[in-house]
Amino acid sequence: MNADVKGLFSLDGKNAMVTGGSQNFGLEISTGMLEAGAELIITSRDAAKAQKRAGELSRKYSRPVHGMGMNLLDEQSIVKLFADVKKKFGRLDILVNNAGGHSPLATGWLEKETLEAWRAFVEINMTGTFLMTREYAKLMMAQKKGSVINIASIAALVGRDRSVYPKGMTPQPVPYAAAKAGMIGLTLDSAAYLGQFGIRVNAISPGGFERTQPKEFIAAYSGRTMLGRMGREGFDLKGAVVFLSSDAAAYVTGHNLVVDGGFTKFK
Repeated sequence: MNADVKGLFSLDGKNAMVTGGSQNFGLEISTGMLEAGAELIITSRDAAKAQKRAGELSRKYSRPVHGMGMNLLDEQSIVKLFADVKKKFGRLDILVNNAGGHSPLATGWLEKETLEAWRAFVEINMTGTFLMTREYAKLMMAQKKGSVINIASIAALVGRDRSVYPKGMTPQPVPYAAAKAGMIGLTLDSAAYLGQFGIRVNAISPGGFERTQPKEFIAAYSGRTMLGRMGREGFDLKGAVVFLSSDAAAYVTGHNLVVDGGFTKFK
């Protein structure tokens, strides 16, 4: 069986969901999906925000984009989301579990972290991803196909050198690293379970991406990467997501793709 490479990477005829698809990594992933030809659903806790961004993206890329409300901390909200997707679309070829990340309860200092902060990281990163994956499985097991991509972090793979953080900048919280590591474990065993149903499950662990961090942090972090820089928003992540979403990765499952400029391997 031969296939054209451009065709393998195309997402034409596929529908995809990106949780938290209105901003940051989620917005970059959303644009990648649209550029590759997918019909897109983006979610946000604020349905109006998701719908507004969906309209903007639809006009820019001349493709169907749907904004839907979903609270990652509310099981029934997730169940309703998939019921609505089933009713409107019948299937969901690609799910990108992007929403999650940090908790405002965290301090960044282990000895000062509270149980509430720990639970917040676990709930939004691990529990939310589990519930999304469970409902996706219910929808797609009978279809005998599908792709789930979980956005984890290199925080799950290495202990953080706190010396890169300048005075006044909050260090990476330990519970964040633990929760992201749990996401990778969830990815691996979900892949093992769902492989019999033709559903692939992979993770992507991004490194640090340059946003509005202090110049001292950007310089210190960049010096610890093989490429000598932080990731570029809008450029360095979306290709990896499109690859794992597409037929180009049809034989890739249970994999954690590290996108970090060589940070985790640079000693």
